[in-house]
Formats: sequence, C-alpha cells, structure tokens
Amino acid sequence: MPIAKQFKFNFKSRTIRSEDGQVLGRSKKQPSVECEIPALAADEIISYLQAGDTKEAALITEAVARIIIDAAREQFDEIIEAFGEDDSKEVSASMLDYSKLSLEYVASIPPTQRSSSALSDEDWEAFFTDYLAVMVAATGKTEDKIKNHINLFKKPTKAKANKEVLQVLVDQLNIYMASSANLEDNGTCAARISDKFTRWIAEPEKAVNLDLL
Repeated sequence: MPIAKQFKFNFKSRTIRSEDGQVLGRSKKQPSVECEIPALAADEIISYLQAGDTKEAALITEAVARIIIDAAREQFDEIIEAFGEDDSKEVSASMLDYSKLSLEYVASIPPTQRSSSALSDEDWEAFFTDYLAVMVAATGKTEDKIKNHINLFKKPTKAKANKEVLQVLVDQLNIYMASSANLEDNGTCAARISDKFTRWIAEPEKAVNLDLL
C-alpha cells in the first residue's frame, strides 16, 4: 500500500480575462492547504517495474524520462540565453552536455536547484513587479537601479562573465527573499535565479592556453 506523506499546496491568484483577452482583474488568492497524499515507497516502485510491460511501469518510466527531458530543456534555455541578440546563431542537439543528462547527475543536484517545473511569463512578471516594490523599500535604492537588476534577471548571461556582479545580485536576491511578503507566489522565481547565479559563481575560471596566443 502507498504510504501517506504530508504535502503543502500553495496557490496563486489568477489573472481574469475577458473573451477578447483583456485583463479584468485577479481572482482571490486561495489559502494554502496541507494534506496527506498517498506516495509510493521505493520497494513498491521496484515491484511495478519488475511486473514487466504494464501501464504502471510505463507511467513510472515516463516520469523518469521527463526529469531528463527537463534537464535538457534547461540546458537549451541557457544556450539560447547566451546567444543574446545574435540572430546568426542557432541551437542544436550537438550543444548539449550529455554528461549532465544522466539520472545520477540530476540526482546529485540539490532539490532547490532543479528546474522541476516550468514557470510562466505571468509568474516572472509577478516576481519582477514584487521585486521592484520590495527592493526600493528595503534598500532605499532608486527604481532605476532596481530595474537594472531586473534587466539582468531577464537576460542573465549578460552578467555571467562577471562574478562580482553575480555576487551582488545574489546578495540582493537574499535581501528580497528576507523582505518580501509574497514568497509563496514569487519565491520559486527568486530561488531559480539565485541558484543559477550561485552555480555560475562556483564555476572555475577557464584557463587560457598561452601557447595558442
């Protein structure tokens, strides 16, 4: 039998639109709900897989494949971001780092750093709006300076080569996450950017082979 695990579900308010797409307002933000959900233990998953060609085994295999597909999509997204405004570049399968597309590698990534779910444009816009309001009040910086942060959040590869800038942005995101009252709605976006910048900061500097110069 599946084991019961306690989960917390957080809900966002939703944009209400007319039939022609005009924004009419936002729905009520529903309160969080905590409840027990049946979850399979490891031995139960093994038994389903050992049963052979069944719909349950296919579902589990599909779920695992989705983890790897999401990891590949994240790589593609970062590659495209790095193109910037250069329209001459095109993404291709040969650009993937296949060593990072194994279950072992993905499992080694801390859960908070995995891009386990897609974030919509609306999610990002809600975060940017909240970040601007919160950070102007929390830091006393001008709107223009905070908007510069947001511009780099939107096009992060512009800051990738400058670890000092990345560290400043991580510090600012920490202030935001300590100050915002809307982390249930926007915390995933903030953490996603912070984790990416932190990974980039930790990457070793690429050594230049002077014999080639």
